[in-house]
Amino acid sequence: MQDEITKRIVDGLRLELSPDEQAGLDQPKTVNAEAYQEYLRGRDRFASFIFRTVAADDCNAAIEHFTRAIELDPEFGLAYDGLGACHVNRVFKGLGGAEDFERAEAAFKKALEVDANIIEARMLMVFCYLWRGQKQKARDEVARMRREAPNEAVVYFVKATLHRLDGEYDRALRSYDRLVHLDPASFVVVSYNRALIFLYKGKREDAMRELDRAASVEPNNPLLRSFRAVTLYYLGQVDAAANLLREVLDQNPNLHGVRPFLAMCLSAQNAHEAARAELNEDVKRNAAVDPDIAYAVASVYALEGEQDEAFEWLDRSVALGNENKPLFENDPNLASLRDHARFTSLITRITRT
Repeated sequence: MQDEITKRIVDGLRLELSPDEQAGLDQPKTVNAEAYQEYLRGRDRFASFIFRTVAADDCNAAIEHFTRAIELDPEFGLAYDGLGACHVNRVFKGLGGAEDFERAEAAFKKALEVDANIIEARMLMVFCYLWRGQKQKARDEVARMRREAPNEAVVYFVKATLHRLDGEYDRALRSYDRLVHLDPASFVVVSYNRALIFLYKGKREDAMRELDRAASVEPNNPLLRSFRAVTLYYLGQVDAAANLLREVLDQNPNLHGVRPFLAMCLSAQNAHEAARAELNEDVKRNAAVDPDIAYAVASVYALEGEQDEAFEWLDRSVALGNENKPLFENDPNLASLRDHARFTSLITRITRT
């Protein structure tokens, strides 16, 4: 019934479809109604997870629904795609580890075996390439999909992330603008990413304005509040930042990727033992596969004067795709490292021609 309605709308609008687009309309994604219902329930909980709550319970429920959909229809490509998206986003949101990328990679491969044109699977696989150390392959896929699917929101999320990791701030901001134009539901995610770029550029008041704007929509989003705290930290309001981060972590203890931000504040408050204690095994498990969290852990060690550990985590961040040279050169958190030969070597390594 849904396929028939779609065809009638297309006919009514007199749209001219390419052969591939027509084939996409003609081919049902699943013939199992119960599997499709499970898929829709999974998408609903997944959207709640990434746009609003960042709650492990929402992500786990989405995984259960997608898994059930696959059990009902083992050839349901979109369900594999949804499953992979959950596991990738567990890492993004500070919850996951290497096993999540392993599961995401397997799910995306199966999704693309079923249907090579599932754009989300192709784009989110880019983060598996970064995890594997295949940065150029990631860039090539983004460029290819920018040409092949110029109106797909997920293309611009991935494109913006790569530009940010490459220190190409203006290109990242334009991609985030395009993303929210195509998908208004991504407004909060776009806002805290834009705020992060403003922090990179030293525009701390602009970052706060961006976060204020998003807070009018989702005031309780944990990551939005976390980035507000990071902005307060860079504005010198360390006590306020630490208090806000404690509130976030009290309410969301599984957001391991947030703990390095609290550790930065604790270091600035001369609570050095407490700062190091925040870098627990769950944090390091997340940081081992996420370039941003690896960088945050390196920052804490730099602030604590533990240079060997700082360089170890900076190297890990670079290996995961972080080549944000302007940040490395200007972030006050890394000031103690810049006269070291290892820092000069690192900058030389990431300088792109």
